[in-house]
Amino acid sequence: MKKINKLYSLLYNSPFGGCLGLISILFAAYIAISCANRGSGPQGGPKDETPPEVIKTIPQNGICNQKETKIEIQFNEIVQLSNTTENVIISPPQKKNATIKSVSKKVFVEFNDTLQNNTTYTIDFNNAIVDFNEGNSLASYSYSFSTGATIDTLQISGYVLDASNLNPIANIMVGAHNNLNNTIFKTQPFNRITKTDANGKFTIKNLSEGQYRVYAIQDIGSNYMFDQPNEQIAFLDTILTPIAQNICTHDTIYNDTIIYTPNTQPNNNTPNDTIIADTIQRIDTIITKCKTTYLPDSVLLLAFTEENNTQFLTKSERVSPYQFSLYFNTKAQQLPKINALNFNFNSSIKIDANPTLDTINYWITDSTIWKKDTLIFEVSYLKTDTNNTLTPHTDTLKLRNKRNTTTNTRGSQAPQRQAQTQNKQTNISLKTNLAAKYDFFKPIEITFLTPTEIDYNGVKLEQKYDTIWRKQQFTIEKVDSIGLAYKITCNLKQDNTYKLTIDSAACKELYGMCNKEYKMEFTIKNDEAYSKLIFEIGNYSGNEIVQLLNLEDKVVKEVKVKDTYVTLTYIEPGEYYARLYVDNNQNSKWDSGNFNNNQQAEPVYYYPYKLTLRAFWDLEEYWDYKEIPLLEQKPRMLIPSVNNEN
Repeated sequence: MKKINKLYSLLYNSPFGGCLGLISILFAAYIAISCANRGSGPQGGPKDETPPEVIKTIPQNGICNQKETKIEIQFNEIVQLSNTTENVIISPPQKKNATIKSVSKKVFVEFNDTLQNNTTYTIDFNNAIVDFNEGNSLASYSYSFSTGATIDTLQISGYVLDASNLNPIANIMVGAHNNLNNTIFKTQPFNRITKTDANGKFTIKNLSEGQYRVYAIQDIGSNYMFDQPNEQIAFLDTILTPIAQNICTHDTIYNDTIIYTPNTQPNNNTPNDTIIADTIQRIDTIITKCKTTYLPDSVLLLAFTEENNTQFLTKSERVSPYQFSLYFNTKAQQLPKINALNFNFNSSIKIDANPTLDTINYWITDSTIWKKDTLIFEVSYLKTDTNNTLTPHTDTLKLRNKRNTTTNTRGSQAPQRQAQTQNKQTNISLKTNLAAKYDFFKPIEITFLTPTEIDYNGVKLEQKYDTIWRKQQFTIEKVDSIGLAYKITCNLKQDNTYKLTIDSAACKELYGMCNKEYKMEFTIKNDEAYSKLIFEIGNYSGNEIVQLLNLEDKVVKEVKVKDTYVTLTYIEPGEYYARLYVDNNQNSKWDSGNFNNNQQAEPVYYYPYKLTLRAFWDLEEYWDYKEIPLLEQKPRMLIPSVNNEN
């Protein structure tokens, strides 16, 4: 900058005068700006956001009497294909996948199946075609042709939602059958197929006239039919007849015309020689616009996975020397029978099973057993056979203690005992559900990682009076049969402070370890710390169950509706949503559907607005859960795909 100033001074005081000085100033400014931007290169134009454009297809799109199995689509720029397996859908479905590839500015499709006579074929590319440079996709492009004299044009459109939570299901297959026998869904592929987009929307295109049944399926078997018990499915109870309607609307274009007339009624404001101008509108042109609408266009499919009635052993493991576990795929009526082959299976083994008997943990108390490197035993249980019948079955299992050995750098097995001794835990893990501010209506829970016995004399609950702690009466009992969890019940008073003390060594687990001393002070919250929510339920039937949800769509509280008014009490202040399901079989849980029994999943509804609950405040709302269409009920903030976009 000093050099520029010096140059300016020399030029200004030169014989050429001020004119040259002005030119020099502009030149110096240009140099300064150029120097400041020395690192910047060409900036280029705006980002290309234009998708590829189809300029020609061979054969022509929509052609009839087509026998050619090779198709060429030409574009105005270089293109590439993105995830053709998921994006490209060919209807009718193909037994042999078509060959789809891109070369420069062209996309080629070659059918590997024999083309059916008098059939309309549709290739939905969805978002598979993108430009080479920026990845802009040509959205929803489709190519169709007919092997007969006419091309079918009817459509069925709608949405697929998850029946349990009304979330849209993306990329699920939707198919139509013109064979109205409902069993066709399990025995033959669809006539026409498509897939849903990110919003769960689908359109089955190029249907011929007739009646159809429509289904949705997560096609695990990749055979376009429902033959896997864990496939998510949806079906309609009604038969659909697609139609096309021409709807015409009229737009009128007017011309403004000014008409001049003499004043026939003069007065002080308008003398008799005044000309009065009036503006009128005259019809110039009537434009008629017609649009073809395809119906039905709002089909709603609610998808579910059937409750798995097949039964088999899914997993067995020995997670520690002292424990082995068996896992079944579904609930059972009775525990499996164990026939030990290299150890004694007796009262020294404690059994912990969940209520549905599909997860069973066996705790070994006999040291001669837990020291064995491998446990060998037979497990007998009821297993579903190929005829879908429960029959007795026996498996022989060999469960190795994984903690006894470790692999060194050379791949050999080396003992771990020394490492286990060095890292051995000396005290058992003890946890409670207590917090500094505690709810008076909750029991106190104590949980352990291994079966544990508690000396109740070592447990003390005290209430604080001024500065003095006084012992309180309480009861303590096992939640399960082997001592993994305990429950303390007592009369906790609001706004009072308590202290729970568990003496050291009061808790002793199966393998000899004891607890450290545990102390926890906590204060009981009062009624003013909570909120209350009251719903007046429209369309009350007596089977409704209302669920209060947090902002992650998780159930916080659940209440059976016993009257037109339902009250949810002792709610932490905050923001919530609400869901309701109709418990048709009155088993106090939501049940999915069953295709063979023509049974839909139990209906689910959402309260469409956010609920803001304040401390010491009652919120009352009216909720007719059938008033708003199901597709519009779920709040956008609870839909995962919407949250991801935001």
